[in-house]
Amino acid sequence: MPTSKKPTRILTSYYRPKPGGLCKRLFRTINSLLIEGHEIHYLSVVKFPIDHKNCYFHRFPWPESKTETSTFWICFHLAAPLILLCIGIKYKITHSFAFSTNYAFFLQPLRRIRSIPLSLFLRGDAIENHIIKGKHACLLRLEKVIEGIAIQGVNLYGVSEALINVVLQRHNRVKPYKSGVIRNDIVELANRSKRILNKPLKLVCVGILEKRKNQMLLIECMQSICAKEAVLYFYGVGPKESELKELAKKLGVRDKVCFKGWVESSIIWPNADLLLQPSMHEGAPNSVLEALASGVPILASNIPEHKEILPSYNLINIDGPKYWVETINEILFDVDTRLTKLLESQAPYAEKLCFDWEKEMRKRILAEV
Repeated sequence: MPTSKKPTRILTSYYRPKPGGLCKRLFRTINSLLIEGHEIHYLSVVKFPIDHKNCYFHRFPWPESKTETSTFWICFHLAAPLILLCIGIKYKITHSFAFSTNYAFFLQPLRRIRSIPLSLFLRGDAIENHIIKGKHACLLRLEKVIEGIAIQGVNLYGVSEALINVVLQRHNRVKPYKSGVIRNDIVELANRSKRILNKPLKLVCVGILEKRKNQMLLIECMQSICAKEAVLYFYGVGPKESELKELAKKLGVRDKVCFKGWVESSIIWPNADLLLQPSMHEGAPNSVLEALASGVPILASNIPEHKEILPSYNLINIDGPKYWVETINEILFDVDTRLTKLLESQAPYAEKLCFDWEKEMRKRILAEV
């Protein structure tokens, strides 16, 4: 008598939906698994924007309005591993995955007790981010311990080779089951060859306003850029917003810099002439990928993460604004020629990032240990 196929029940966790690339890709992953007939369970304070009969929300008992406090994160780290273990045992979970080391840490007890595969998809380097923000040494040591526990025995994937190498080098005595790279994808390439440029040229910087994104460098650059030739637009919100506005005012460039807040990407890219991305550190910058997909020319910092997805022609040193000012002014001197060269340079890199990302994610999550 034939045996029935074992149902695939997958468990994950993230504390609440929020704007940004991480949640977009988390929800794409979940929806892809649901479409293929798999059952998804997740632990969160707030329900995900996914409506499907096989998607089960398990609520973490905490007020929705108080999830950004230290008390919440302490309680979450203490309680989530036990709750996820109970969910995993009760619903006979067969696979699990996480989008950061903290959530993989929460799922480790379940992985060990039920001997199920746990796939960890790293979106960025949390420890490096904490260093840039100047976090206390005790927090850095704690994060390193959590990271080491999180990667033990898991299927570990990063959005860049640089990210995977850094994490593995930090933990010489801790080994994942396997490791590899799954880059963020470009869903579809747009044809922007006949687009009319703005006057003045519209420079955009897209993403959370925080120290690692290095937006202060761009405001310093605008001191040497004529407002009749180019205006800089910031799309995003974050902890450095007030400081950036104050700097623009102090340097006398408030008429050259516009802060637009959080705006849907479909509104940004059709009217953008050039993306400026001067980050000190990245995981896989969604703004760069969206610009590649939209046919918007890019100038980015020459950090390892950018070097993997952009050619050297599009990269600039971030040791001060000098090289950025020189490059932007060269572009403004001959806009059509220079922007065309940037587009031609980045086009092959954009084509390589067009692949079936959902299929690759399913294959990793459903892999057996």
